[in-house]
Amino acid sequence: MAEKNVGNTNAGNEELVFLANAIKEGRKRRLKMQLALNNLAARRRRVLNLACLVLLLISHRNVTVPRPVHSCRRLKRNSGWWENVCNTYSDARFEKTFRVSRGTFNFILRRIEPFLIRQTVTEEPIPPALRLAICLYRLSRGDYFYTIAEMSGLGVSTISSICQEVCQVLVDHLWNENVSSHMPQTEEEFKQKILDMEEFWQFPCCWTALDGCHIPMKCPPGGLQSCKEYHNFKNFYSIVLMAMVDSHYRFVWGSCRFPGNSHDAIIFRSTDLWTRIQEGLIPVIGKTVGDVTVPPLVVGDSAFPLRTWLMKPYTNAILTPKQRYFNYRL
Repeated sequence: MAEKNVGNTNAGNEELVFLANAIKEGRKRRLKMQLALNNLAARRRRVLNLACLVLLLISHRNVTVPRPVHSCRRLKRNSGWWENVCNTYSDARFEKTFRVSRGTFNFILRRIEPFLIRQTVTEEPIPPALRLAICLYRLSRGDYFYTIAEMSGLGVSTISSICQEVCQVLVDHLWNENVSSHMPQTEEEFKQKILDMEEFWQFPCCWTALDGCHIPMKCPPGGLQSCKEYHNFKNFYSIVLMAMVDSHYRFVWGSCRFPGNSHDAIIFRSTDLWTRIQEGLIPVIGKTVGDVTVPPLVVGDSAFPLRTWLMKPYTNAILTPKQRYFNYRL
């Protein structure tokens, strides 16, 4: 009786093992079938996408696709400031912003535009008009590079490079034509300058006015020596611009290279113009007043030395009415 029960148990175990194996085989077959169906569906999708791409290319075979511009910038460049200036600013506001009229801006741009074009590989170049506008805005307003960078959407180093490059182009290609050309060379030109000065400013025998201006700057490297040389009497670091203008506010000569601690008289004596005047640049013409013949004069402030051709104001502590009137006119 015990042997019979053991035989039945063994038979039951074999049936359970058989059923378990059958279930495993069924699961494997179902997984294989599912994988095959997924592969077939993926293959059909690839075929359909390729067919759509071929049809799209055939339908647009005559359309030129623009070449994408690759840039290393993380942020998109903002060009809205210059577009807003060009499209919405009135002539009065434009002149107030850049200190030049729109016509003068276009004249300068036409003359130096070929020298402001830059070839770039990774992005669109900055237009010459925008480069000139940034430089003139910096010169006229004196804002920080960071402020102009935020306004124009460019980098601070880019703004600095643009200002330096445009200024160099202006000096190289416009200085001789628009500054040196106004310096009189003949007696007739000196006489015309004198007549204009007397007509516009009621000062006789004068052909030009001279003065210096301190341009603020950071103290250059050099330690205490540079601090002493470039620290001016107005208590900031500067470089001195010495210039002469005629009766129409036109520059006829200029020099900008001396440190801020230099005196105006020393600067003027150190220029080539002083040497040229000493050698006879000013012609021997003049206006006779009583027993004195007044030559063509350069007027300046009290910092300059008094010469027969360089007139400065009276510096007495107590001035007579005639001296005060003379200083007023000068």
